Amino acid sequence: MIRHFIILSYLLIPVFGFSKSKESLPSVWIIKDSISKSIHKDSVKLVFTVHDYDNQLMLDQHPAIIQMKTVFETKRFTVSAKKKMFQFTVSKNAHRFQFFINSNFEELLFNHELTGGHYYEVGLNFQGMYQGRSLSPHIPPTIIRNHMVEKPVIYLYSESEQNFNLKIKTDANIQFTYPFTENEWKGTSSSNGTIQVNGLNYPYLFWDAALPAENLKLDWLNADQTPGKEIVTYLDRRLDNLGFNAKEKTDFITYWAPRIEKMKYVQLIWLQDEAINSIASLEVSPNFQQNRIYLIFKETDQIFKQPLNLKVKSLKPMNRTGNYLVEWGGIQIQSNL
Repeated sequence: MIRHFIILSYLLIPVFGFSKSKESLPSVWIIKDSISKSIHKDSVKLVFTVHDYDNQLMLDQHPAIIQMKTVFETKRFTVSAKKKMFQFTVSKNAHRFQFFINSNFEELLFNHELTGGHYYEVGLNFQGMYQGRSLSPHIPPTIIRNHMVEKPVIYLYSESEQNFNLKIKTDANIQFTYPFTENEWKGTSSSNGTIQVNGLNYPYLFWDAALPAENLKLDWLNADQTPGKEIVTYLDRRLDNLGFNAKEKTDFITYWAPRIEKMKYVQLIWLQDEAINSIASLEVSPNFQQNRIYLIFKETDQIFKQPLNLKVKSLKPMNRTGNYLVEWGGIQIQSNL
């Protein structure tokens, strides 16, 4: 985790007039930072340009969809050989952006203090992954594929104010935590769900990570199936049966449903409690009853025939007594994996 942020700090030093040599090009760099009278003093305009000198993205053959994540939202942008730029406006202050194409390419991070009234041009250089290193197109590709473990959020509830230590134990590469932690969160929980860390209040603890694909073994024969347009009704029913409260259910559905409802059909696998340990486990002191639920899903273009005697795995209601936590997260399986 420490090494991750040291590398990030190095990559985000602004570089002006940077050489376009593919041998020296960084992953993320600021091309231009200028003041613009047309931009409000509390706003910032960001223009990102994708550089693909080795043609690893093959934009001359097909477009690529870039997923951009912040702690608050996820957006998608389409780039092509003729349109390699995308832009948006944000408020001034410090921002952290994650850019992801698919598990064949390294994720790019842009973490910078943005000055109001400024216009920033930023270069993005996606590199294929070869045994954890950037992949040259001249090397036969033995690609390390990763699944993005998205949005695990942890709610803590205690009968009275309770100090706690919580650590995530995983083989995945943790990408982001909020509030920030290098090893474990130390804070105070309460009966109303408010978590206090370093004197500040939070509704939950957030983390996400890149998980090696071989760490996840799935049996799609036992998956649920539903049309994407019916996902809200499906999730409402499932989460009510699990015992999610109104806030947890709203957080869950508003994160996953907008993406899934655009799919023609979707297959879904639910992992609960100990079944999630192959992805990550939680070490909490003092002990909290752990209620953990992950949704694994992928898009399909048809409903698959399943055995008549198939019984989709039932989920047990959560135990919401004493000191307990609720964690939910998920993984979208990309079509190329």
